[in-house]
Amino acid sequence: MTLEQLRALCAVVEKGGFHAASDALFRSQSAVSIAIRNLEQELGISLFDRQGYRAELTAEGQVLYGKAKSILSRSDEFSSIARHFAEGEETEISIALGAIAPVEQVLDVIKQVSETAPATRMSLQIENMGGTLERLLEKDVDFAIAERFMPVPHTEEVRLTSTEMVSVISPDFPLATRYPAITVADLEQYVQVVVRDTSRNQPKQTAGVLEGAHQWLVNDFDMKKRMILSGAGWGRMPRHRVAEELVDGRLLALSGKQLDALRIDIYLFRRSNEAMGPVGERLWQLLQHCKY
Repeated sequence: MTLEQLRALCAVVEKGGFHAASDALFRSQSAVSIAIRNLEQELGISLFDRQGYRAELTAEGQVLYGKAKSILSRSDEFSSIARHFAEGEETEISIALGAIAPVEQVLDVIKQVSETAPATRMSLQIENMGGTLERLLEKDVDFAIAERFMPVPHTEEVRLTSTEMVSVISPDFPLATRYPAITVADLEQYVQVVVRDTSRNQPKQTAGVLEGAHQWLVNDFDMKKRMILSGAGWGRMPRHRVAEELVDGRLLALSGKQLDALRIDIYLFRRSNEAMGPVGERLWQLLQHCKY
C-alpha cells in the first residue's frame, strides 16, 4: 500500500469518478484504475461496486476511505513540518512569564506566531519574582517577560508596559469597618499574603512586603486573591487581576504611606549575543509591538 494509491482512492471518491480523478491527479485514467486495482488486491477486498453507471464505494470501501483521508492528512502534516525545519525554523520556543505581567496579549502573539509556524512548539511557564529571569539566565527558556529589580547582565531588554500593584482587602477583613482610615501600623498586626519567589539559585526578591508582619506564603496570585477575598489577610495584587472586584466592591483598595499603588515596569528579555531562528526573531518583534 502506497500513499499514491490512497490519493487515487480519495480522488475517485471526491471527484466523482475515475476520469475526473485522473484529471485532478494529472495521471492517465488507466494509471488511476491500476492503482485502485492493486490496492484492492493487496487488501483482499473490493473498494468499489462497479455494477452501476458510476463506481460506488462498498461498505468496506467507505470505512477505508475515511481512514485513507486521515493517513493522507497526517502525511501532509509530516511533510509540512519537515519543510519548516528545512527552512531553519526552531523545534521549540519557550517563554517565562512573570506572574504580574498581562498574559492575554502575550497569548494573542503566541497564537499568531503558532499559526504561521505550526512546526514550532510553544512553551509558556509562569514564574514569580526573580524566578522569571533566572529561567532565562540559566537557559531554560528563550525569552522572559518580567519586572526588573536590578540590571540583568548579558541580556537585551525592551520595556513593554507597566502594571500597578494595589494593596487590597476584602470587606470581610477584620479592619474593613475602619476603611478607608487604615494605616500600615494597623496592618502589622494582621496576615499579609505574599506570593513566593520561584527562583532557585538567586537571592529571593520582595516588593511591598511589610518587614516584621506575619506572612502567609502562596504559590501564585490566584490563591493569593482567593485568600484575600476570604478575609484571611491582605496583600498587593496586580490591578488588572482585581479590576472587576474593585469595581463591584468585593475588594477595597488601600492608600496612604507604604500602601499606595506601586507602578512596576514590565520588560521583554532575551540573552544577548545569541543567534535566534526565524520563529524566535518574529516572536521577539511581535511581542515588542503588541498593544498592552
